[in-house]
Amino acid sequence: SWWFYPSIILLVIIIIYLIYKTRLEQIKSRNKTILEKEILSRDLAESNLKAIRSQMNPHFIFNSLNAIQELVLQQDTEKSYDYIVLFAELVRNALNYSEKEFISIQDEIDFLNVYLELEKLRFGDELEFSINYNGSKDVKIPSLLVQPFIENALLHGLQNKKGFKNLTISFIIDKNLTCVITDNGVGRDRAQEIKERHKNSNHESFSTNAIKKRMDILSKKFNMEASFNYKNVIENEQVAGTITTIKVPFQKF
Repeated sequence: SWWFYPSIILLVIIIIYLIYKTRLEQIKSRNKTILEKEILSRDLAESNLKAIRSQMNPHFIFNSLNAIQELVLQQDTEKSYDYIVLFAELVRNALNYSEKEFISIQDEIDFLNVYLELEKLRFGDELEFSINYNGSKDVKIPSLLVQPFIENALLHGLQNKKGFKNLTISFIIDKNLTCVITDNGVGRDRAQEIKERHKNSNHESFSTNAIKKRMDILSKKFNMEASFNYKNVIENEQVAGTITTIKVPFQKF
């Protein structure tokens, strides 16, 4: 009959349309699942960053409180007052910056200056430090990323060294941003021996693990290189300190 062939054609069209629609719905559903996983991964990364920062901040704040207590017990009123003023600035900035993923490199440098001025009050005239950066100020870096490395240099390298202690922090930018921390402390091997002898390894193991986690998250989240490594400074075939090199993710304003 005349209607048979048009009916067959119409049926084929309907079947093709239904197949196409079903396939399209499957693709949309799969894409939605992928997007949800990406959002979940991003949120997880952000929460991990905040958790790590919230763990790291109280650590050096606790050390500062111990130093204030020591000065008060020594009845050193002038130094105690200076320490409290710097400590208040440090806490205010730490709380402010810990809520941000990135801060300007100048804010980071200012924060490190305050932190090291606090440590200089504790170490006295034996400690000298410098922070160098000649690049653009229109650069943002992850907040509070460098401070734990400096704390490790002070606690494990310089604190165990007798006499003059020197610490240099240099930010170098080209295609990448690198932070190089150089100290004239006892070196990695000697620091490890002292740490094991006194059974006081909690600090570095915590900081190192937290830093590694944060570096991994930063690398995955922003698709930027984030890493660090240590090596000994060798002078006259003797260990004369430690160089810490940090590949720092950065953004421009």
